[in-house]
Amino acid sequence: MLTEFLTIAVLQLSFGFGSFWPVTTPQTFQVREPFRHAPEVYADQLNFVATLVNLPGAAKKQSRWELSYQLFFIPEDKYQEALKRLPRGGSNPPPEHFHGRILLARGHRKITRLGTIEERTITLNGVPFKQKIPDGLRTKFGVLMTGYAVKIFDGELKTTVYLSGIFLTDPFETDPNDQKQVSARKTLYLNFAVTPDGTLNYSQLARKNQNTTRK
Repeated sequence: MLTEFLTIAVLQLSFGFGSFWPVTTPQTFQVREPFRHAPEVYADQLNFVATLVNLPGAAKKQSRWELSYQLFFIPEDKYQEALKRLPRGGSNPPPEHFHGRILLARGHRKITRLGTIEERTITLNGVPFKQKIPDGLRTKFGVLMTGYAVKIFDGELKTTVYLSGIFLTDPFETDPNDQKQVSARKTLYLNFAVTPDGTLNYSQLARKNQNTTRK
């Protein structure tokens, strides 16, 4: 069981995080309780906040940002089955690899005004969550997945950056002061940053003072 838990944590790290804000996942600090019914860690609604944190050519009129996203819930048993199907040596599977996933929301945005952080932030509020998940599937270690495809043109660097992938996280958040205390996760984050050399970094961490109520 410990080996299975460590495999899950490492795999979440391998295709859940970029190089901009390297961190560990909440599951790293949780004692795994397979299929424990935990409806209290499922929020009634979720918010989604996607931000282009940094862009060298943000002030250039030619710069633009295009984002497609999908928010899913993966039942715990289907997630474990998907892990067993992954090839050895690491993988970056698409959402389709996870059978039994439940679509929560999807969208597409193209933004051509990128001068301020507010203009570079996409927010979706009030996504129904708990009601979409059958009660029998509301276990503690179900998984929230964000699938994304991003295309960014930087008018200063004169370069286009493409990226697609997934982020995985728990339906709960852990109290940083007490790892045994958890609460329902209410917001999913997606952050991108283009560096001066044209590299695209990415993360699903919340930024400080992140506003989750903007429409």
